[in-house]
Amino acid sequence: MKIIILTEGSSLIGFGHVTRCLSLYQAFHEMDLPVQLIVNGDSSIEPLLLNVDYIILDWINDCDKLYKLFTKSDILVIDSYLADPSFYETLSQIVSLLVCIDDNKRISYPEGIIVNGNIYGDKLDYPTVEGVNYLLGCEYTPLRREFWMESDKIIEKSVRSIMITFGGDDLRNLTSPVLESLVKLYPNIIKRVVIGGGFKEVNIIEDVMDDNTELIFYPDANMMRMIMLESDIAVSGGGQTLYELARLGVPVIAVGVALNQTFNLDYWQRTGFISHAGFWDEINLLSNITVKLESLMDMNIRLVKSLIGKKLVDGKGAVRIARYCLNKYYSKLIKCRVLESKDIFNVYNLSNSNFVRGNSFNTDKIMFEDHREWFKGKLVSDDNLFLIVEIDDEFAGQVRFDFTGDMATVSISIVEQFRGYGLSFNILGESINYLKQYAPFIRIVNAYIKCDNKRSLTLFEKLGFKFKVKVIVDNQPALNYQYKL
Repeated sequence: MKIIILTEGSSLIGFGHVTRCLSLYQAFHEMDLPVQLIVNGDSSIEPLLLNVDYIILDWINDCDKLYKLFTKSDILVIDSYLADPSFYETLSQIVSLLVCIDDNKRISYPEGIIVNGNIYGDKLDYPTVEGVNYLLGCEYTPLRREFWMESDKIIEKSVRSIMITFGGDDLRNLTSPVLESLVKLYPNIIKRVVIGGGFKEVNIIEDVMDDNTELIFYPDANMMRMIMLESDIAVSGGGQTLYELARLGVPVIAVGVALNQTFNLDYWQRTGFISHAGFWDEINLLSNITVKLESLMDMNIRLVKSLIGKKLVDGKGAVRIARYCLNKYYSKLIKCRVLESKDIFNVYNLSNSNFVRGNSFNTDKIMFEDHREWFKGKLVSDDNLFLIVEIDDEFAGQVRFDFTGDMATVSISIVEQFRGYGLSFNILGESINYLKQYAPFIRIVNAYIKCDNKRSLTLFEKLGFKFKVKVIVDNQPALNYQYKL
């Protein structure tokens, strides 16, 4: 299995798509999964892609070359304003799972996952379509790895620094007039100006700067985070950067630099986080920015806005998207079969892992000789159903039902490679269906869970198990949950 992320970005169209796709690349990469980024663009994006496996390819006009790069077994993520509906349909036929990043219900998407992590994503009334799953709203905002961690942003009593950032290309050349205005009005305040790789008028910016102006050239994500945390206010374009500023709790004056930012700015303004100064072509834009800045000189206003931003964007969106994609991909490949003698070592290694032992009532390590005798007994016994779980023909875990009359006690263990994707729900559901066919005399399934094992409690409750009673297992308090067949 390989994950391919397809997008576009250049000095002409901006870097927003590349930035959010980079966050998904990082999420999959953190999970030690093979992932590649393919960008329809130019060399201006390269500073963003350090330590990234990427290809620059005009995939709109060279589809044949693109199609040779992936197979039916792949997960393909696409984030594009250029691709037409027929292109998406073709992709859906030649990959296992298609994931489409959307901003405005641009087209009717084929079967797969649709992600809109914008503040308004869950307000767009997407159609209910069989085979299409939606991940909508700020819960799924994909941010770069540097913005996953919590911020220690301090709201100062007085404003000492202002950040100016209009993306990697400053499409509307707003940096120089905004800086010039701030230099005249706030000469004693530090102005931190972000210069991206696509800027065309750096010399004009240099002409209007003062001694309290810092130009930061081509900052990476870590540097951007640092600049944001060190700034009391940001003046920013109305795109992806707003979500990074919200994550860190930096009050922001937002300027629309493209018409497709209208929804974004409108809904962010409704939340109370941003101060919207208008769009790039408004005659009174600079005076509007000044009015908004004067309002933000009030520490209490900045504090409220900071808290709103951090509450709305928690930085975990990229990881949530990646986990959901892997759940959908792997869940199609789950198979359960009855235990065989060849499984002895896989079962032993899993049962003896630190994670499994830590969640067991008996946390002692298992000696292999003891395991061998126990395993032999399970192979020949009629008082249990011992299922081996395989995903894409790999050993993925085990589910065991031990019988007592018309009741069964369940235990489940998943190997580390497949943990964290919500697959336990799918696996346990498949196993219970197997149990119904294998042992139709079973009427109730019991689960005994340590009181502090919140993940297991959530799993069993989600599957429909109901709390029955508190019990003692191996001298430890536990909760008994039951599922009626």
